[in-house]
Amino acid sequence: MPPSAPLTPLVSKAAQGDGNAWRNIIDRFYPWALRLARRWLPAGLQAEDAVQEAFLTAFHKVGQLRVNEAFPSWLAAIIRSQCLRMADAQPRTVSLDQDDVRDLLPTPGARTPEEALCTAEMLSAFDATLEDLPGHLRDVCRLHYRRGLSIPEIALACSLPEGTVKKRLFTTRPLLQERMAAFRCGGLFRVGYMPVSDHLLAMCADHLNQGHSLPLLSRRYLSWAALAADLARGRLDVAFIMAPLALSLREAGTQLLYVMDGHHDGSAISISRHTMRRQRIGLPSPFSTHGVLLHRFMREHPELSGLPSLVVNPSSIINSLQRNEIGSFFCAQPWSAKCVRDGIGDTVMNSRDILPGHLCCILVVRRAYAARQGQVVADYLRALCAARDRLRRDTGFGASVQSDRTGINPGIARQVLDERVVSFEDLEPDEGRMRAFADMAREAGVFSTPCDLNGFACTDFLPQAPS
Repeated sequence: MPPSAPLTPLVSKAAQGDGNAWRNIIDRFYPWALRLARRWLPAGLQAEDAVQEAFLTAFHKVGQLRVNEAFPSWLAAIIRSQCLRMADAQPRTVSLDQDDVRDLLPTPGARTPEEALCTAEMLSAFDATLEDLPGHLRDVCRLHYRRGLSIPEIALACSLPEGTVKKRLFTTRPLLQERMAAFRCGGLFRVGYMPVSDHLLAMCADHLNQGHSLPLLSRRYLSWAALAADLARGRLDVAFIMAPLALSLREAGTQLLYVMDGHHDGSAISISRHTMRRQRIGLPSPFSTHGVLLHRFMREHPELSGLPSLVVNPSSIINSLQRNEIGSFFCAQPWSAKCVRDGIGDTVMNSRDILPGHLCCILVVRRAYAARQGQVVADYLRALCAARDRLRRDTGFGASVQSDRTGINPGIARQVLDERVVSFEDLEPDEGRMRAFADMAREAGVFSTPCDLNGFACTDFLPQAPS
């Protein structure tokens, strides 16, 4: 760190052109500046050159500094900017750490003039996309994708926690993928899912697909309403979605095909340990599987009928319970397991105890996309089946993937899988099973009229089991 002696007199004199004052500043800050430059520059670049240029810039601009005491942080910003400029001036490399973005960029070493031109244009488009990002996102993406720095290296260079770097890269990944796919005139298969154990196949298929040819762009949503809205507007091609919510979109005119069950079972009712807990239950959506099952449960337990509900997104459910906004919730795992692990509430019933093997989330695809890109849909369902087969062999793999994609503790994620409260078996779309569930949803008051299910279930894309 720079010496802590007062800087105001020296900086003031330097701003007035006092050469001795400026030399004293250089002598005082040079070792510290060199350490910063070495931290921020990729291997092979001269930190001394960056520091020299940074001091030259500071000398010309020191008169613009409004608060002389801020000189160290101001100089650090200049050094960092100079390091980024030097890094950008070097031959381009591509990060190998994020497969889903690197596959959209050209590989180094063009063999022909045409390939060289295409590479230059594509990298230029990528750089233009980076420039459109906010500064805090642009810096980590440039260092990662263009300079090839790893997440720990970026965290060290930018003085950020590794988790913050991961979050910023995750935030920008969909935008980079979409922009580059459009540049290459390629189509992405846009998949929506929620951070719940029920949607683990989506996460595992995405993980296993990295580096392969399926043009997959998975988007994790925190709100069922946002996922449904994007599916209706055509911003998603396929989604893991609760059956009643999918039916509500279909009734409103969104042309969807039901191509696979996402899972069976997988939810739980939890009650707060708060001594004065509120008499209100949290549900994930007005069009939820949970509302349908809760109505079925209350038919057998009329003493619980009339319990008011509040729509709460799964990732916010525990906070709502802690704030006593709700006294209980009915939600997909792993949130009930986390609630118990954190000592906030207790699981009183699993959804399979109400209706074993019940339908919940299904995989739907927009009909127009299926007609246009049927092979991509079939390839994706094959990838989901491969993910299911991997989960059968190794629940630890699934827990690790879920932890990486959602931030949930891997021990909690594995507990849900090992206890088999969610099932990924018997996933073929079943019109009879859907019709029975739609009738239950109507009885629960989710729908006022019978749902039109003609042509909804479609088995054309699911891989056939070997005979």
